[in-house]
Amino acid sequence: MSATQLANTSQMGEPVNPWMMETGSFCIWGALLLLTLIWTLKDKRLPLFGLVLIAATSSFWQEFFGDWGAYVAWNPAFARLPFWGEMAYTTPVKPLFIPFSWGWWFAISIPLLVALTRWLHGKFPTLSIPLIAMATAFPLFLAYQINVEGSSVANGWWTYDVVIGPSLESEKGRLPLLFPLLIGLWAGLFVAILGKRDANGFMPHEVRMGVPVKAAGLSRELARLWAMIVVFQITFFVVNIAPALIGRTLFGGPSLLVP
Repeated sequence: MSATQLANTSQMGEPVNPWMMETGSFCIWGALLLLTLIWTLKDKRLPLFGLVLIAATSSFWQEFFGDWGAYVAWNPAFARLPFWGEMAYTTPVKPLFIPFSWGWWFAISIPLLVALTRWLHGKFPTLSIPLIAMATAFPLFLAYQINVEGSSVANGWWTYDVVIGPSLESEKGRLPLLFPLLIGLWAGLFVAILGKRDANGFMPHEVRMGVPVKAAGLSRELARLWAMIVVFQITFFVVNIAPALIGRTLFGGPSLLVP
């Protein structure tokens, strides 16, 4: 165990109920993948939650770069990815469950918010989809992130070695507001993109990437999946990860837990 991991263990201790993040993530992710396969076989079309499941899972690598920028240190007691150890500009401990937790959380939350946005737009057609998306997804994601940050620090799942910007002081520790604000902003923008549809039901990024011109079938569904992966990866990195990396690079100082 490295000096960094020893410091992590000393500060956080053993995580509380780690199975919730580990076993829970694997099981929920697997159930959603099975549902995706069933839905696709039945409708001959990938459901939105399936598209997001795969796109979010493929984007998990961004977590560890964003964690470095935000000074997030994971508890080394978690099982770790076997193929990715310590690396510059990433947080040292990289839990195995991260790809799966990214997949299931976004696959559940984003499609539900898209459905809510479209339903509200049907009730109030004078309000634009981007406005509704920002008014719903942004505060809900912000509230969720603040709650998760607090409970996770309290459970010893991760900690912030350095807190950047404004924060909430509580018995659970100092909880930064900057990064929950950023992911709330991203959620609003992303839901706005997915909530828009053309006359044939295609989303804006699908139209821009030429999906509608493809014949219905496997090639079109693969094109839809690729389009979702691209828009998820780019938007998430630009809004959430790049600011953390740039901010620490320009203004951040040294860190024992997240060197």
